[in-house]
Amino acid sequence: MNFNISKKNQPKIKNRVGLDIGSSSVKMVEVAFSGESSNLVCLGMKKASGSVREPLIEAIRSLSSEIKIASKEAVISVSGPSVIVRFVSMPKMRDDELKSAIRFEAEKHMPFPISECIVDYHILKKNDKENKLEILLVAAKKDFVMNKVSIAEESGFSVSAVDVDTFAIANTFLKSLPQASAGKTSALLNIGSNFTNMGIVGDGVLHFARDIAIGGNDFNQAISKALNIDVKSAEDVKLSPKDHLQEVAVCTKGVMGNLLDETRLSLNYYENQCGKGVDDIYISGGSSVMPSLETLFQEAFESKPVFWDPLNCIDKSRGGFDKAFIERTKSSFAVAVGLALR
Repeated sequence: MNFNISKKNQPKIKNRVGLDIGSSSVKMVEVAFSGESSNLVCLGMKKASGSVREPLIEAIRSLSSEIKIASKEAVISVSGPSVIVRFVSMPKMRDDELKSAIRFEAEKHMPFPISECIVDYHILKKNDKENKLEILLVAAKKDFVMNKVSIAEESGFSVSAVDVDTFAIANTFLKSLPQASAGKTSALLNIGSNFTNMGIVGDGVLHFARDIAIGGNDFNQAISKALNIDVKSAEDVKLSPKDHLQEVAVCTKGVMGNLLDETRLSLNYYENQCGKGVDDIYISGGSSVMPSLETLFQEAFESKPVFWDPLNCIDKSRGGFDKAFIERTKSSFAVAVGLALR
């Protein structure tokens, strides 16, 4: 989804950067393309506050320099309450008619004035029998999108496209595990700092997308309060509780229960709308490594969740990468990889 952001005339590039500007960290992945293959050039992650502009720009510049980013062409993404994703049906019509009609359709689904939004869409399916179009519709607050664009540009990048976090995750998943999506329906949950991005894919197509307003920071706050420690220390305990395992399980029970409930509501909604359920749940994101996560999801949904590797679809044979860093952080790159491969 390019949100009608115009691109400057530039020569065709062989490398692209996926720049994931998160609420608590910045992730970058640079990929070189050669024919049908994609090769990892570099990747990195740096802590940053997504709500403070200047430190965020400095973090992007610093990370770009540290990992020696070669290309300055980047794809970024947006998510959260300023972004609306809807799957709608519309009568079949000519392309020029559809472009005119889509904003009127979007206005029905927007909680904010359409004049303040950037709107884009993609035709998922043409139903000739019913003379309908199945459309993926996206709208985002213009100032929210352009703020992200300006942050990237002030950090030294040219923004070629703006995507949606859940779309990027689905892109990574379908390229990393094509066999997993063949003939099956899979739920994707990417547990970030402020939001859990949720998507449902089947037969290579995204059928559902939403952002759940629960993330790693909610777990951090619960641990911080229960153990009387600062939030930064709480995050360390969350990811590696050691002697505090039982205490962490108890104090995060409420947050985890809310996340499981919201996930269940989404799965039930999808099943009611589409007439079929989800076969598997795939989990990624920085907080996906919480020790209790697997057990609780298995108990809630009576099936073991799958923790997948978003870097699996990129050739890393060039070498020179910090294997320990990649193994420790790979789950955090689901969005950045999908942006780089867009």
